Amino acid sequence: MSTGRGVTIRAAVSRGVGIPTGIEDVHLAAPGPDEVRVAIEACAVCHSDLSYLDGTWATSFPLVLGHEATGRVLEIGVGSVTGTRTGTDLAVDDPVVISLIRTCGTCRACLRGHDVACTGEIALNTTSPLTAADGTALIQGLAVGAFAEQVVVHRSQVVVLPDDVDPVAASLLGCGVLTGSGAVTNTARVSAGDAVVVVGCGGVGIGAIQAARLAGAHPIVAVDPSADKRQAALGFGATHTADPSRGDPSTGDLATVITEATGGHLADHVLVTTGAPAALDGAIDLLAPMGQLVIVGMAGDDVTIDVAPSWLAAANKSILGSKMGTARVAVDVPALIEHHRAGRLDLAGMVSTTHTLDDIDRAFDEVWRGDVVRTVVLPKGSPALPQAQDAG
Repeated sequence: MSTGRGVTIRAAVSRGVGIPTGIEDVHLAAPGPDEVRVAIEACAVCHSDLSYLDGTWATSFPLVLGHEATGRVLEIGVGSVTGTRTGTDLAVDDPVVISLIRTCGTCRACLRGHDVACTGEIALNTTSPLTAADGTALIQGLAVGAFAEQVVVHRSQVVVLPDDVDPVAASLLGCGVLTGSGAVTNTARVSAGDAVVVVGCGGVGIGAIQAARLAGAHPIVAVDPSADKRQAALGFGATHTADPSRGDPSTGDLATVITEATGGHLADHVLVTTGAPAALDGAIDLLAPMGQLVIVGMAGDDVTIDVAPSWLAAANKSILGSKMGTARVAVDVPALIEHHRAGRLDLAGMVSTTHTLDDIDRAFDEVWRGDVVRTVVLPKGSPALPQAQDAG
């Protein structure tokens, strides 16, 4: 139970666009009702974090980012707190996966199973538990702030993790894999035999490719400008790959690869898992009639696509948004854990490098350069993988 006292922790504090992240001692408030304090074991770096740091998405500063995490429960706020194990109380020392999705459980969206659209009143939505040493309030970036030794999150954000699952690999379930797989299963509802194109082979894209494989899709075409990522995609279930930088992406090589892979038709589903504006260029032209374009990656606010409504209707094509894979944390994360434990979902293979908290800017640089599928920050140190070495 909560002692009512906060703690001092180390956290990576971002103070502005283009300013290197600093490791600072900050105050973390005690958990309130329906909140838990968790010691972070691993937090993967997501492109969403970088979108704030490079100004792609507008935000206020200072803030602590990191939202794709695992850890162990240290403290439970006063009040009735239950985890996602049906009928079982969440207990101190439970290992957990942490997601950025908070749900009140009682609003219209929650009652309809639309967790990502929750509109309920949750205290953490308006009051951050983080304060800088000088008393300045710190924003809890993307509802978690897990580039830190500890976090305070809402009970709905955590799912108990079996002790036999590696917390470093499992951190990817908090966002990347949850989002990519959810886009396939919840948003697109891919079926066996569907032709699927996944644009972008980072963590979200590889999660989508694995989910498409589990759904029985064929072919699965992985599209990425990086030869290394295209090769990696084949190991996770892609049947074909294409380089979008070759030819005209709206009419050239991509359409040829798809039609050759399918035996003559275009894709049933095109999932754009990256926020790069170029990834959307011509994506809808890769669809067969009745096909779906699923926009998963979050582009900048100024990015638009140009589609003629009459053409869209005539071809029975649709454009769907997929925030966080339309995920239901309490349902989807346990299902993904079981796929992983059964050997059907490779999480460890997606972790390219690990870094200590003090080395976080190098982790950010790896993601910016596109060198990794996922890199994971370990606030406690002792990386499970060799850390990346400087070139040269």
